[in-house]
Amino acid sequence: MKIAGRVLVYILGSLLVLILSFCIFILIGFLQYSLFVPDDYVLWVFKYPYSRFIIVIVFYLFPVFFYFFFKKNRGKAPATKKRKNLWTGFIIFNMIGFYIIFTSVTVVTEEKIIDHSFLHPQGKKYDFDDVLKIDTGVRGDRYYFPFTHNKGDFYYKIEFMDGKIIDLNDESGGYDEEEEHPTFVLNKLDERLVKMGITKESSMENFDYTMESLDRMYTDQIKSILERK
Repeated sequence: MKIAGRVLVYILGSLLVLILSFCIFILIGFLQYSLFVPDDYVLWVFKYPYSRFIIVIVFYLFPVFFYFFFKKNRGKAPATKKRKNLWTGFIIFNMIGFYIIFTSVTVVTEEKIIDHSFLHPQGKKYDFDDVLKIDTGVRGDRYYFPFTHNKGDFYYKIEFMDGKIIDLNDESGGYDEEEEHPTFVLNKLDERLVKMGITKESSMENFDYTMESLDRMYTDQIKSILERK
C-alpha cells in the first residue's frame, strides 16, 4: 500500500506540474498582452526562440516537486554559506531568464512595428520603411530539434536596416475573428510591403506540407503570400 501511495503521489504530482506549467504559460501571455500590446495592434508575436524556453519551466518544476517530496524523508542538511550562495544564484539566474522570456514580444500596428526585448523593454520602434528584406516560405521535411520547428511550418521573416530579423508567424497572439488570423494579417501586410518595393524572397517549395495541418482558408492566404512578387 505504501508503494501504491507513492506511485499515486507521483502521478498526481506530475499532473499538477503540467497543469501549473500550462497556467504559467497562459499567465505570461496575458501579462505580455496587457503590458506590451496597444489597442491598435493588428498582430503580436511571442518571439522565437524565447517562446520555446517556456518548456524549461516544466523541466524546473518536476525536480522542484520531487525535491520537496523527498525532503521529508532525508535528514535536514545544514544551511551552509555555499548552499545559500547556490540558492541565491539559482533564484537570480531564473529571474533574469524570466525577464528575457517575458519581454520578447513584437507588435505590428497599422503605422509601425514595435520590437520589445530585454535590452529595450519599452520597445524599439520601426517604420515600415525600415524593412530591408522579406524572406518567406514553408519549412521542409528534415530533422528539427524538439520544441523548435516542424515540417510544414510557414515562416515570414522581415529584416530591418539595422540587421534585426523577426519571424512574424512564430507564436502569434490570440485572435477573435477569422480575418484576424495571422495568415490573413500577414497577407495584407505582405501586399503593403511589396507595393513599397521591398526586396522579397519566397518559394512555393514545401507548400503542400501546410495542407496537412491547416484548413484551406489559411493555406490560400499562405499561397497568396508566396506567389506575390
